[in-house]
Amino acid sequence: MSKREYMKEKLMGIFFPKVCPLCERVIKSSGDVCEKCDISKFLIGRNRCYKCGKPLKGNDEILCGDCRKINHTFEKGVAVFEYKEEMKESVYRFKYGNQKAYGDFYGKIAAEKYGELLKRWQIDKIIPVPMYDKKKQKRGYNQAEEFGNRLGFYTGIETDNKSLIRIKDTIPQKGLSNEQRKMNMSDAFAVDVEKISNYKNVLLVDDIYTTGSTIDACSKILIMAGVEKVYFVCIATGMDK
Repeated sequence: MSKREYMKEKLMGIFFPKVCPLCERVIKSSGDVCEKCDISKFLIGRNRCYKCGKPLKGNDEILCGDCRKINHTFEKGVAVFEYKEEMKESVYRFKYGNQKAYGDFYGKIAAEKYGELLKRWQIDKIIPVPMYDKKKQKRGYNQAEEFGNRLGFYTGIETDNKSLIRIKDTIPQKGLSNEQRKMNMSDAFAVDVEKISNYKNVLLVDDIYTTGSTIDACSKILIMAGVEKVYFVCIATGMDK
């Protein structure tokens, strides 16, 4: 973030008070949420899938049900929040309600929670899952980019928003089977091979992780372009079924 952009954010904060990303009340303190909301109940703990980071019900499990069945292309990933209750509404407003300012909240908490992990993963670049151009123009922004840019700001890792592009207008993944999700994402992405081949370890970022079909599709083409390992951080994911 440039100094000019930083000052612009500060001025916006004066004229437009910061609202709680969970309940939309005005935040009167210096906290990330209002005094009535508690983000700790949404944060995913250590009892999570070793591969995709999905919260697990039993303490004796290592992998979630999906990761036991699916041979993922990505190396490993995590999510920040469990996708439930107010967090569901928060992510919905972030995606469809023009609340792109929430990206700062998600990016800051993600950096606090996983900053050290990203250092261990030795991430070269943060790459947001791209949105189809027409859809981005209609919505006004790509929520994955907003999240990725803020995560990059708080961790000091550079974000690349241009080298991975979506070349197919896929349908929403919600309600599709695992096989349908995979087919939907087939040949949906392209890369700038010359640029990507210089990266060793990259971090994909997206809003919601479900079965991993989108992350796998992106990982596959990144690895084909020369990337060694692909990790991911998503804002939210559901409990393992």
